[in-house]
Amino acid sequence: MTSLNAPPLTLDSKRELRFRGKKEWLVLLLILIGAGLVYVALFPWAFFMGGHLHPLGYWQGWGRMRSKTAGDYFVCVFIYPFTRQTGGMRPQTPVSGDAHLCTPKGEQFYLRLGGDMPPHMGFDTVGKPIHLHMSNWQAAMMLGAAHNLPHLELYGHWGKGELIADDRKTLSMSFYPDGTLRPPESSTLPSQMEEMEVTLHEGSLSDFRSACRATRQ
Repeated sequence: MTSLNAPPLTLDSKRELRFRGKKEWLVLLLILIGAGLVYVALFPWAFFMGGHLHPLGYWQGWGRMRSKTAGDYFVCVFIYPFTRQTGGMRPQTPVSGDAHLCTPKGEQFYLRLGGDMPPHMGFDTVGKPIHLHMSNWQAAMMLGAAHNLPHLELYGHWGKGELIADDRKTLSMSFYPDGTLRPPESSTLPSQMEEMEVTLHEGSLSDFRSACRATRQ
């Protein structure tokens, strides 16, 4: 609380306060620029995933996975660098992110995403392999670590503006042939497993949701 007896600010004092405020903002701006340059130096590939420039350093895309028995699943991924140190022995370029899955029955699941690419990635990602794994972390937190369904893995490579992959039968291990989510610790018969391919094209979450709604009408 300002004292009622405090002397009024002089013109020089006001100028000094304005200068000090501008100086603090300049220091903050320089810190942000420095942090941005370090980020670019550490993860140059993040700005050119799929062969296109992404100024914010992430990639988002979605695509359709066609099941022979259940119908169409839609998946949308949001990929960015995993900035924390990994303890694995195998050299790799880790990634992190989020994903959304829409089932043939119209159910939507929010998934946490992780994955990896080869080490020492430069600016060009086209043709480079990538492995992604996605799980329902919300279910795991609610019911215990044994339950993280649905779980999905994608093994593929970067194309021009796209990610081309297959799931190696992982999605069919989370759902019954009619598209119903399996209960925890359920077993999957070999005859119920199918491998699905997907091409994720650059696109927004709203595009993914529109495509999901369109198939249910």
